[in-house]
This record gives sequence, structure tokens and C-alpha cells, in this order.
Amino acid sequence: MIPLASIESCFEGMFPSVVCTCSRTGIPNVTYLSIVHRLDDHHVGLSYQFFNKTRTNILENPLAQAIVISPETADQYRLDLRYERTESTGAVFQKMKTRLDAVASQSGMSHVFVLRGVDVYRVLDCRALNPELVAESIPKTEDLKGLEAFTETIAACRDLDTLVGTALEALSRTFGYDNSFIMVPDESAKSLYTLASRGFALSGVGSEVPIGTGMIGVAAERRTAVRTANAVRDAIFARAVRAAVVREGGEGTLETEIALPGLSNAQSVLIVPLVALDRLVGVLCLQSAVAGHFRAADERVAQIIARHLAVAMAILPLRAAAEPEPAAAQGGELTLPGTRAIIKYYRSDHSIFIDGAYLIRGVAGHIFWKLVQAYAGSRRTDFTNKEIRLDTSLRMPDIKDNLETRLILLRRRLLDRCDFITITQIGRGRFHLDVDRELTLEEHS
Repeated sequence: MIPLASIESCFEGMFPSVVCTCSRTGIPNVTYLSIVHRLDDHHVGLSYQFFNKTRTNILENPLAQAIVISPETADQYRLDLRYERTESTGAVFQKMKTRLDAVASQSGMSHVFVLRGVDVYRVLDCRALNPELVAESIPKTEDLKGLEAFTETIAACRDLDTLVGTALEALSRTFGYDNSFIMVPDESAKSLYTLASRGFALSGVGSEVPIGTGMIGVAAERRTAVRTANAVRDAIFARAVRAAVVREGGEGTLETEIALPGLSNAQSVLIVPLVALDRLVGVLCLQSAVAGHFRAADERVAQIIARHLAVAMAILPLRAAAEPEPAAAQGGELTLPGTRAIIKYYRSDHSIFIDGAYLIRGVAGHIFWKLVQAYAGSRRTDFTNKEIRLDTSLRMPDIKDNLETRLILLRRRLLDRCDFITITQIGRGRFHLDVDRELTLEEHS
């Protein structure tokens, strides 16, 4: 018998698996299953969703067979199985349910893809179908030296802005995770917004995802990692089911399919919540255009990375808020080019438009409006985090909700969307507003 751990990649869901069961009278039923989950060295789990005939058969006759395929070598392995039980609670069920719910939410079918249970099978035997042709594959292992280097790198960061940029750069340099972004909760704790990204044609900073919606939102809500090895195949399957639901008149059960932020051609996705001090501080999302790029070993590495990163993200703002900050310098008269820009501020949602183009909204938008008002009134260019935090008109959330993330978001949105206003950190708790045009400020309800 081949140990299941030696063919771990066969259980990643890169290729569909064939599952065969028989009725009590010996009538076979063969179907495809998107993924067979390895639970331990002697058990696998199959999701119990749509398989009415398979379900009926195993309750009559507990013996089954499955064929799984190695993504590296295309070798096929036959598993002889005996059904033992169905789990509808517990860690195994919740892990599989979170992944299914995430994919279902992304495709707008939360009410169609429902996990009823996890059918647990004991593996009686595992054999290669063509043992004389089986190729040797090298399993992907955790990189302990890489983890040591990563944690050492982020431990040296002294502020949140440096931390998120350094972390994404280190993920690429050390582990080859070239496409990544970090999202953090907004002040309402109902949505996530992109704070920093690396490896994308467009940074996507400021893009939002509702918590509980889509793969990222579900991972954040459940505080559970979500990984898919073949997002394109998942989407094709979901759309096929969606079309069948429509044909049968079930449009009312469908929600709007949503686009996954990041790569337009993402094949592999790994989403890991950032949790520290029993609080969700963000989400780390890794993507790749290569199917099967993220394996179980990558998920374990990413979980360790996420714990260290989350603690650093939680502690740095608290430390900065506790330390005294220097007073802001007063601005003087500046001579600017003649070109004038119009900045519009809408009180209803604190949104900002510069020359008709949307920049930002929410707390970060309100902060920006205060800064440009101070600049327009007295040519102030230097400010401190402390004065913003203490400004009662801004109605800043509690300190744990992180003023620093709003300032980072504002600075990066300006870099993306505006070439004549920049915010630069000039010291601990201090930043400089640089404006290269005359400003006309308009406030609207």
C-alpha cells in the first residue's frame, strides 16, 4: 500500500477525481468529484452535497473506489475505501465548509452549494494504476530558513507603513509569492479595503470587499484560511451549475457573481486571515497565474507568516500611539504654479473627488479634507498623528481601529491617483503634505 502522505499533491484538487459506488444489488455508479480530502494517513473525506445516488449507494453498500491524479506526473492512484461515518460538525467539517462557502459566495451561489456533511472513508488500500510507469515527484516542504529570514525582517520594522511594504517584498524575495496584497477592516468592521499590494499592474489600493462575501470576505468572517488550486476550473464548474439552476427556473436562489480582486487570470489563490489579540487585523491574499502553485505546505507556511505579521500589525500602532509626538511645524507662504485643482468633499460619506475623479472616502477622506483645509487656510504642510487622533470633529474610531492604516491608505491612493499632492512621513508620528498646485475647495452635502 502506498502511504497517502507520499502522494499528498493528489489531494489538492488540481484534477477531478473519479468516484465509484455500487448499490446493494451491484449496480455501479461512477461520478466525478472536484476534490478528495486527505484527513490523515488512513482516512479521506468526500463532500456530501449533490451526490444523491452516491449517497444512497454507500448507505446500502459501504465499499467505494476513487481515482486520484498527481498534478506533477499525471500518475493515477486507486483508493479502495470503506464508508465509516458522516460528520456535520467539528474541525474537518468547518474547514471544508469554509472553502465551499467561499467559492459559492464568489460565484453567487451561496444557496446552491451547501455542504450537508463530510463523508469519512477509511482507506483500505492505495495502489498506482500503472506502477511500472510511476514517476518520482519531490514533495513541497516548509522552508524553515525562509520563515526565519521573514520573521527577522518584519521584526526590524518600526512603523506600519514600512511593515506592510516590507512584508510583501519579503514574501516575493524569500518564498516566490510574487502577487500578494493585504486588506484591513474599515471603521465599520463590515468591509475590508486593500492597504498594500505587490506584483499587480494596478495596485488596487482602496478596493473593497464586504466581510462575509466572496472568497476573501468569507475567509475573514470565519477567520479560516481558504485555498484553491484551480480557480479557473472552480469557476467553470460553478457557472455550469449556475446555468443549470437558471434552466430549471431557480434564478431566485442566485446572487450576483463577483470578481476576485487582483490577477485577472488567477489560477491559484491562498487567503489567510491576520488575527492577533483575538481581533481580525486584516487578510493576506496570495495569488498565482499557475494552477496548483499553492499546496498544503504553502498553507502551513502562510499561516505561520500570518501570525507573525498580524501581531506586528497590532502592536506597532499601539506603540506609536503611546509615545509622545513632536508638535507640528507651522507652514509658511508658498509660491505654486498657476494650474488650479478643484477638490470636492461630500459630507454624507466623506468622499473626495479631485478634478472630478474619485479619490477616497470614509475616515481617510475626512482626514484628507482637514489637511487640505489647513493647507488652504494657513499653508500648513506639517502635521502629527496625535493632533488628528485628538481632533473631535473627525470622530476617529477607538485607537485599536488604527489611525495609521487610514493614513497609509490615503498616502498610497494619492500616489496612484494624484500627481500633485503627496504625503510623506518625516519622522515618528509626523508627516508632510506636499502640494504643487493651487487648490479650490468645495464642500457638498
